[in-house]
Amino acid sequence: MPERPDLEYVVPILARELAGATVAAARADSPVVLRVLLPERLDALLPGAEIRRVARRAHAVVFELAGARALDLVVAPMLAGRFSITLPGETRIPTDLAFSLALKDGRELRVRDEVQMSKIYVLARGEFDKIPGLERVGLDVLDPQVFTQDAFRTAACGRRGLVKDFLMDKAALDSLGNAYADEVLFEAQIHPKATVKGLSEAELDRLHAAIARVLGDATRTIARRAPALDEKLRDFLKVRGRPGQPCPRCGDKLRRASLHGYDAIYCPTCQPEEGKGAAAELRRAKRTPG
Repeated sequence: MPERPDLEYVVPILARELAGATVAAARADSPVVLRVLLPERLDALLPGAEIRRVARRAHAVVFELAGARALDLVVAPMLAGRFSITLPGETRIPTDLAFSLALKDGRELRVRDEVQMSKIYVLARGEFDKIPGLERVGLDVLDPQVFTQDAFRTAACGRRGLVKDFLMDKAALDSLGNAYADEVLFEAQIHPKATVKGLSEAELDRLHAAIARVLGDATRTIARRAPALDEKLRDFLKVRGRPGQPCPRCGDKLRRASLHGYDAIYCPTCQPEEGKGAAAELRRAKRTPG
């Protein structure tokens, strides 16, 4: 899915292009993605509304609409969702179109999703408690005034689950997904199956620094390369999407692990599992010229 660095790039573009535009019509090409949390139908709610503001909330994009009533259109792109804005006169309908807003100026905002897993909500302004995963948003990991070592330690205190689950908990940290959680754990040299309560203070501090560094670097990389709105850049990541390839740090083969319905890519030498550090040291020694 688009993650925090992607959304840091996408949301300002959507805001610049769409703020002040008026909705002419709304269309759900894939009804499975749409959730209207109001008694009215979609075609009675959105036409005539003005897009006042575009913002991010955790992993979702929020379009604030002003019309007969104050509404939010919330798009959670999930695994494969992406945005595009068409020029006036564009009539070709892509096969992966999930949802679209026709604007009065002739353009169209489209949400495309080849696996139709995106979730799109229409609801009264600010009622995020009705959307699973958006009720509470945790520490802003890109705000150094908020994301301090002490605040991070407090967020981690008392957690009993896996460290990767903690990293991906939007109510704790705003926000990381699967890809950048892998990158952060690799940077911090922590195994994805490590438990939060098992981390030392030094490891927690390494993890805190890795989050800020990895997400900050990725945000700057995407901004510098300026991809198309619907393009998701991942080719600069060190481990995600590279199972079986050499570790960029030590040369060992990157591995894939299954965790609670998702996967993790890691280096068994740089990120040894608890109790297996000696085996990792042996692998490292075998690759080091004597």
